[in-house]
Amino acid sequence: MGYITINLMNIVIGIAIAGVIIINKISPERQNQRLFLLGVQAILLIISGAMLIGVEFSDIINKISPYSNMVTVYSNNANINIGYSVDGISAIFIVLTIILILSCILISFRVIKKTNEQKFQIMLLLTEVLIINFFAATDLIQLYIVYEASLLPMVIMIGVWGSRTERKIASFQILIYTLIGSIFMLIAIGLIYSTLGTTDYIMIREYMDVLPENLRKLIFIGFFIGFAVKIPIAPLHLWLLRAHVEAPTAGSVLLAGILLKLGGYGYIRYNIGLFPELCEYYFPIIGGICLISILYTGIATLTQLDVKRIVAYSSISHMNVIVLGLFSGVLQGLEGGIILMIGHGVVSGGLFLCIGVIYDRCKTRILYAYNNLVHVMPIMAILFFLLVLGNIAFPITSNFVGELLIFIGLIKKNIIIAFFSALSMIVTAIYSFWLYNRIFFVNEILTREEKEGMIERSSYIADAYSGMKGRKMFTSGQIPNVPMGMVIKKENMVYGDVNIFEFASIALMVVLMLIIGMKPSLIEGFIAVNCLELISK
Repeated sequence: MGYITINLMNIVIGIAIAGVIIINKISPERQNQRLFLLGVQAILLIISGAMLIGVEFSDIINKISPYSNMVTVYSNNANINIGYSVDGISAIFIVLTIILILSCILISFRVIKKTNEQKFQIMLLLTEVLIINFFAATDLIQLYIVYEASLLPMVIMIGVWGSRTERKIASFQILIYTLIGSIFMLIAIGLIYSTLGTTDYIMIREYMDVLPENLRKLIFIGFFIGFAVKIPIAPLHLWLLRAHVEAPTAGSVLLAGILLKLGGYGYIRYNIGLFPELCEYYFPIIGGICLISILYTGIATLTQLDVKRIVAYSSISHMNVIVLGLFSGVLQGLEGGIILMIGHGVVSGGLFLCIGVIYDRCKTRILYAYNNLVHVMPIMAILFFLLVLGNIAFPITSNFVGELLIFIGLIKKNIIIAFFSALSMIVTAIYSFWLYNRIFFVNEILTREEKEGMIERSSYIADAYSGMKGRKMFTSGQIPNVPMGMVIKKENMVYGDVNIFEFASIALMVVLMLIIGMKPSLIEGFIAVNCLELISK
C-alpha cells in the first residue's frame, strides 16, 4: 500500500510540475494555472486520505512492523536498497505536507508577481515531492539525498522571492548551517555502512545491537547533531531567525510547518528507533540543552520588534519542548511530541500566513508601527486571535493536547525538567497576548508619542533629512520619504481585510487546529501502535 501510494504521489506531482510549465504555453491566463494546481493538490489529498485509511485498516502485524512489507524500487550489490514504506507516523506527516503546500499555493496567489508565479509554483511542488519521499524513505542513502535536496528549493525561494535586501545572506546561511550539520549525519551513515555493510533500515534495526557500545554512541551523536540543526536546538538556531525574516510568506510557512519537523521525524526513526537505550543514557544532557534553548528563546522573544522573529523564536521554544517529549522514553511523551509537531505545524504555519497578509497591507513588520488594525481588518483579527490561543496551548486547540501529554510524560521521567520546561507556557502566554495587543489594539507607545508632539518629531526628522539633501526645507509636520525605514508613512499603507484565497488558507489552519484539539483520537489512533513499538523495543 505504501509503495503504491508514494509512487502515485510522485507521478501526480511530476505531472503537476510538467503541467505548470506546459499550461503557461497553452493558456497564459493565471486563473487556469491556479485551477490546475488546486486540482493537483485535491488529487494528492484524496490519495493520501486513501493511504491513511489503508494504514488504519491494515492488520496488527503490519502496524507494529510497517517495514516488513517494504517494497524496494532499486537495489545493488552494495546493499543499498531504495524503497518506500508508510506507517501511521509517516502517513500523518505526509498529509500535513500536502495541506501546508495547499495553503502556500493559496497565499501566493496575491503575493507573488505574475511573471514569477510559475517558477514559484514549481519550487513548491519540488519541495512537496522531496519531503514526501523523506517521510517514506527506507534506506539511509535515500534519506540523506532527499534530506539535503529538500533544502535547495527553500534556498531558492528565500534568495529570489525574499522580502528584504538580506535574503541572499539568509539563503546562504541556511545552506551552510544545514550542510555542516549534515556532515555529522553522513559520518554516522558511513560508520554504519563500514561495519554492517548495508544502509537498509530494516537490516540496521536487526543488527544494530551487535555493534560496540562506543561506536553506537558515536553514531547516535552524529544523527542527533545532524537533525538538531533542523529542529533547531540552541546554539544551532541562528539560521532560522534570519531565514524566517527574509523568506516570503510561503517559505516561512514551510520552514515552521514542515521543514523543522524533518528533524523531529529523524529523531523518531533514527535515534529513538535505532538506539532506545542511548536515549535513556543521554536524556539528562539532551534535557539540559533543551531547557536552555526553551528558556533562552522564551526570554529573547520578549525583546524582539520584528513580528516574524517573535513567531520564529516561539517555534524554537515549541520544537525543543517536542524534543523533550520524544526522548522522555514514556509513551505519553512520545505521542504528545508527535501530536505537538502536527499542531505546531498548523498553528505556526497559520501565524506566518497572518503575518504575511498584514505585511502585504502595511509594508512593515516592526511591531510598534501597528495600531488598531482591528478596525480595518476585523476578520484577520478573529483568525489571528484563534491562532494565538493555539500558540499558548489553550484547551480545545491542538497544541494543548500535545503539551499536556508531553508534560505528563516528563513528570513521570524527571519532575525537575518538567517544572522548568513548563515555565515556557507562562512566557508563551505573555508574549503571544502582548503581540496580539500591539498589532490589533491601541498601541500605547504611538498614542503617547502623538500626545507628546509627533509634529515636532516629524519636523526634526525633516530638518535632518533636508540637511543631507542640500538644505531643502519642509514645512512643520511634513514628513519626507526618509530612507532606511526611519518614518513609516501611514498614507502609503493599503489597508484591507483578507481576500478569499487568504481567508481559505488561514481558515484551513484554524479548522485543523480545532479539530485536532477537540478530537485528538484522529491523530492518536494512527500513531499509538507505532509509538508503543518504539517504546517497548
